[in-house]
Amino acid sequence: MLLLPAIVLPSALAAQAPAPTLGEQVRATRPVVEKLMADLKFQEALQQAQTLLPATRPAFDKSNNQTMLTCAIRAIDLGQAYRLAVEAADAAGQWEKALDYAKEAKAIAGESYAAVQDPFGKMVTYYDAAGARAQQVLKENADRIKELKAKKDLDPGEKQELDLALGVEKEVGDDAKWSKFFQTYINAAKEETTAYDPLIAVMEKKIQGEADQIAEYKAGKGDKLKWVEAVVSSPAYLEAQGDKAGKMRFLSRLAVIDPDSKKVQHQIDLLTGKAVEPAPKRVVHRKK
Repeated sequence: MLLLPAIVLPSALAAQAPAPTLGEQVRATRPVVEKLMADLKFQEALQQAQTLLPATRPAFDKSNNQTMLTCAIRAIDLGQAYRLAVEAADAAGQWEKALDYAKEAKAIAGESYAAVQDPFGKMVTYYDAAGARAQQVLKENADRIKELKAKKDLDPGEKQELDLALGVEKEVGDDAKWSKFFQTYINAAKEETTAYDPLIAVMEKKIQGEADQIAEYKAGKGDKLKWVEAVVSSPAYLEAQGDKAGKMRFLSRLAVIDPDSKKVQHQIDLLTGKAVEPAPKRVVHRKK
């Protein structure tokens, strides 16, 4: 995501950029979700992340620059909320849901960019032109402005003349800030349109790779439940997942495919300490 640069704006300009409440919520929720994931509580992490998601996609209000700016900021914040949900859903084994979330984030970003590209672009053009005109005025009157600034005592007419010049100088700065302001949001909206492509690609690859494995499983081609049974019964598969978090992600996915599998649940219980493997029976060798 493009980090929006801090812009020192006059109060009238700053008023057009209300604090993104959803953004604050995402920033506050992310560490909670990450802590739950670190504790291998993937389902709880997903539930927490989902509290940030809207029931339906909010409409993009194109009424004026203020409403479009508000919606553009909201779109970026929504993207971050969906990104968090993708991460949690992926960990929880809800790969299809993670893919849907990533696609929804991309769709929201695309809608936002399509909405602001032209009107905000026109604002950039307007303020660039206004700034250029103001700079031309200053250039044409540079000697006179320098003369007025050098004088210690100005008569009322000269003071009025200098005040006008100082106003034009201020306009140059303000026009540059306005132009940068709108261009920043155009750039941010554009970058968001491709920000979720890697997530979509990863989830699609994982889902397709799993489907291929299930389809090629010799003992039951295309039978998901038989595949889960075979995989969870093979210690090598679980060990190949690496650390505890990797194993929990693997088992969580199996549990999504076959939520009724007692073997999967038993492995999850072993991993989380809710169950322990029975001690091996001692073999007593009888004396002959």
